[in-house]
Amino acid sequence: MTRAVGALWDLTTLLSAWKRDADKPMNTPHGSLLTIEELKTYFYTLDGVVRAVDGVSLDIKPGETLGIVGESGSGKSVTAHSVLRLLPKKISKIVNGQIRFQRRDSQAVIDLATVDPQGDLIRSIRGNEIAMIFQEPMTSLSPVFTVGHQIMEAIQLHQHSTPKEARQITIEMLRAVGLGMAEELVDEYPHRLSGGQRQRAMIAMALSCRPTLLIADEPTTALDVTVQAQILELMNDLQAKFNMAILMITHNLGVIAEMANRVAVMYMGKIVESGDVRTIFQQPLHPYTVGLMQSIPKMGRQIKERLNPIPGSVPDPFSIPERCAFRTRCPAIGQKCGAEAPMIEVEPRHYVRCCLYS
Repeated sequence: MTRAVGALWDLTTLLSAWKRDADKPMNTPHGSLLTIEELKTYFYTLDGVVRAVDGVSLDIKPGETLGIVGESGSGKSVTAHSVLRLLPKKISKIVNGQIRFQRRDSQAVIDLATVDPQGDLIRSIRGNEIAMIFQEPMTSLSPVFTVGHQIMEAIQLHQHSTPKEARQITIEMLRAVGLGMAEELVDEYPHRLSGGQRQRAMIAMALSCRPTLLIADEPTTALDVTVQAQILELMNDLQAKFNMAILMITHNLGVIAEMANRVAVMYMGKIVESGDVRTIFQQPLHPYTVGLMQSIPKMGRQIKERLNPIPGSVPDPFSIPERCAFRTRCPAIGQKCGAEAPMIEVEPRHYVRCCLYS
C-alpha cells in the first residue's frame, strides 16, 4: 500500500488506511530485542553540562518499527549513538541507565551501556547485529574509497569472507536495494553517485551483514519526495525479507505514519508521549504532541488558512526550564504544572509525561 510522504500528506487517507490494516497481525515476538531503561547521556563541556538524554526508556521487539520524533536538539540521535557507543569519548558519558540487547547467535542479553566503546565486543556488534543509516551519506561514506570497497570491508570483517566472496555479496546487496548496473557502481566513488544512489548504497552497507536491528537516522533527509517514497518502500520490503527491527529517527511525521508501528515523542532529552501510531495521531495528549500535529501542512486545507505552529523555540540546553522542559512554550500551563510529571499510562500502551493527566 502506498501512502503519502514528504512535506504534504493527507491525514484522512492515512487514518482510513490504518483502519484497513488494523486486522493484520504484527510479526513481533513477545520478547524485546532492545530495551533501554532510564538512559542518561550527558556532555561535559567548557560551558557546562548538557543533559542530551535525560531518562529515556523504550523497547523494540524483533520485526517491528519504532519511530522517534521530535524537533532538532531533542536527543533523538544521541539516543541512537548511545546504543552503538559512538559518542565522543572525552566529553560524553552515560551516567545512568541500561541498554539491554539480545544477541543473535548466543541469545545472550548484554548491557551495551557498560561495554568498552572501543572493545572487541562492541566492534563485533556494530555493523553486524546493529547497523545504522546515518543522516548524511556524503559525509558518512569515505571519499577516498570506492562504494564497493567500503561495503566489502564490513562483510570481510564480520562474515570472514574472501575478497571475491565479499565482492559478490556486495553486488547482490546493491541490486537488492534497487541500484541498476551494480557491477559498475561497485567500483564508483561516492561523489559520482546521486543523493538517492548514495542513500541506497548506505542501506546496502547497513544490511550487508543482515542485522537484527537497523537504526535509521533521518534516512530521507535532503532527498526528493519521490526518492523518499522509494527509500521508505525499499526499507519496508527489506525489513519483511530479513525480519529485522527498525529504530526510525526523524522529525517528519509523514515518515512515521508510513513506517512505524509505535512512536515515541521526544523533547529536551525526555520521552513525553509514546504509543502505537494510530493512537498518537488520532488522540495526542501531551501539549507538545498536539502542537506537532497542528503544525503539519495538510492536503485540502483552505488556501488562506494559516498553520498553527508551536510558540517559542527549543530552550538553550544549558538552561533547560525547571520542572517541565516544555513549560515556557505550553499553551495549557496551569496550576498542576508545579512539579515534573512521571510517565503515566493513561490507557493500555499509551503513555504521557504531563501533569494534566496525573
